[in-house]
Amino acid sequence: MTHEAVCTDLGDALPLSPGYIETFYRPFVEGGGARSLIRSILADESRLAWCAANGYRHHNDFTKVVLAVSPAGRKLVWHEWRQRQPWVDGDYHNHRWDFVSYLAAGELELTEYEEDPHGELAVSHYRYESPGSRAEYVLRLTGPARLLEVRRRKVASGEYYHQPYAIVHNAASMAQGTSTLIVQGEVASAATDVYLAGADEERLSRAAPRLSPADLRPLLEEFHARLSGR
Repeated sequence: MTHEAVCTDLGDALPLSPGYIETFYRPFVEGGGARSLIRSILADESRLAWCAANGYRHHNDFTKVVLAVSPAGRKLVWHEWRQRQPWVDGDYHNHRWDFVSYLAAGELELTEYEEDPHGELAVSHYRYESPGSRAEYVLRLTGPARLLEVRRRKVASGEYYHQPYAIVHNAASMAQGTSTLIVQGEVASAATDVYLAGADEERLSRAAPRLSPADLRPLLEEFHARLSGR
């Protein structure tokens, strides 16, 4: 499927920031733009197949699906979270891009960290690259590190937040049925920092299981219902 066929206006002229949320993203979500887009995906088998091919089940307890792209390369991404206890599988990371997020349902706990030689968390520092179209991705060890917790907050259903790409954090679903809708910005870094507790292997491979269109359809229909308040 062509880029033009899945292209959507994501406010490319505005930098991703709290101001972007109020100027573009809140009106897009609450004015029905996201619901309309999902209906168009569900009505078009080829577009549904494209979304399935651009989605996978992530190790960090969510299913990630790209729903659309913008002319500048931003992505509208849906995360369907599985509930877990915070800090299970201790994975702390940053991103290659800024993003803004709308919590469509449920609750997230976000914890932010900084590298600090006196930090309470002893971890192994890895570098990660996106799996792209591959069915797995690789983490490569750079060495030991320590992390200091600097902020913790909860984000409830209906709230929005902005996440700068360089901030190391951990996100955990605190309720069943947590869903987030994200605008992922243009790439700002070639790779991501990942910090793992209790790991020191030189190279870690992780699966990125893909979805079929048949897998995706009922999940997307349920997400549309949540956005519609049903």
